[in-house]
Amino acid sequence: MNKISKKAYNNSLVISILYVGLGTISVLCLYPPYYADWVLLVALLTIPVNFISFGLMFSSPGNWLWVLLIQLFVFFLTWRLVYKWLKKKY
Repeated sequence: MNKISKKAYNNSLVISILYVGLGTISVLCLYPPYYADWVLLVALLTIPVNFISFGLMFSSPGNWLWVLLIQLFVFFLTWRLVYKWLKKKY
């Protein structure tokens, strides 16, 4: 792995963890007692990576394990896409 690929790999990992992680936290906090004012705003900002989980959590709030599994898959997909984009950019 050359220097550019390593930089793209590390940066894509950090970006994916932050973006998908924030989306996952917002989806899991949609219902009380964890609901706050920030949840809706963050859920709307991260809707590209959590629209499936948002729908699942909205339809039946007890499916948090399925939400985590879906978000894990979305994380790896996002990581791969961001890595390809950054590698091309660098």
